Amino acid sequence: MELTLTKQDLLSLAKQVAPLISPTKHEPDWVKLEDIRADLFAGKAKSWIRLYVFDAFPEIQIENGHQGAWVVGAHGTGKITKIYLPYARAWMHEHHDEIDWTAKEVR
Repeated sequence: MELTLTKQDLLSLAKQVAPLISPTKHEPDWVKLEDIRADLFAGKAKSWIRLYVFDAFPEIQIENGHQGAWVVGAHGTGKITKIYLPYARAWMHEHHDEIDWTAKEVR
């Protein structure tokens, strides 16, 4: 059995299939620390991230009032730590070499 599709049929089929195979997924601007830990911080523990990233670079904490800051509730006391991804991704890319990724977690 041979199936014949017109140009219009192919366009219609493409429109239906495209969202299913599209490589671009919408990423939210704000995410919880737990939800982005594996991707942005190489899976490091929350305590490690707070010590070696949030505390080592206080300019990224929104509460400190710096332009371009991208973390709110950095210490999670009373509220969930949230990351503003557009700024965080750019900052992490630029400052990657300044973070001691081999530092041991303090318990």
